[in-house]
Parts: sequence; structure tokens; C-alpha cells
Amino acid sequence: MSENQAATSVTPLAGKRVVVLGGTSGIGFATAAAAVAAGAQVIIGSKRQARVDEAKQQLGAHAEGHALDLTNEAQVRDFFAEVGAFDHLVFTAGDPLLLGEL
Repeated sequence: MSENQAATSVTPLAGKRVVVLGGTSGIGFATAAAAVAAGAQVIIGSKRQARVDEAKQQLGAHAEGHALDLTNEAQVRDFFAEVGAFDHLVFTAGDPLLLGEL
């Protein structure tokens, strides 16, 4: 086994699907980049398509992305329907969600 294969086989994120909401900049992008470096397939959801495209380009082949407004329930439902099964969810979106009374 090569050194690279050994490192990948003990990485907890190797082969996992990680969804990062707000993953185009700041902590979200750093989290997405770290997950890709650890062998994960990363799916970014963020508001601006241009920023999603830029982040995907920087992250490489192990990243995909979708533009969505996290305050729009229909868009969020469609996003998760398209994403399908995933192993981890990271929420780092900068805009506060407008929630009703709990």
C-alpha cells in the first residue's frame, strides 16, 4: 500500500459525502477545502451562482455546488432532493435564517 493510500484509508472523511451550506467563502470554504483534502466528496450550497462556480473550480473534481436561497423552503427541499444521500452536514451560511416562533 502506498503512503497516499494509507493516509486515505485512515481518514474518517475518505469516501464520505459532505454538504456545506455557505461553503463559498470564509469558514465554510475552509471546511469544504479540508473535507476535499481528507478525501470527501463535497457539495456546496450557497446563494450566488458565480461564487459557487468559483469555489467548485478552486476545490477541484471532488466538489459540486448548487445555488440556492436558504430562506426559500422550496429551493432547500429541491437542493436536498437533488443531492440525495450524504454523510455530514455543515451549516456556515452568513445570512441568519428567519425562523418563526418555536
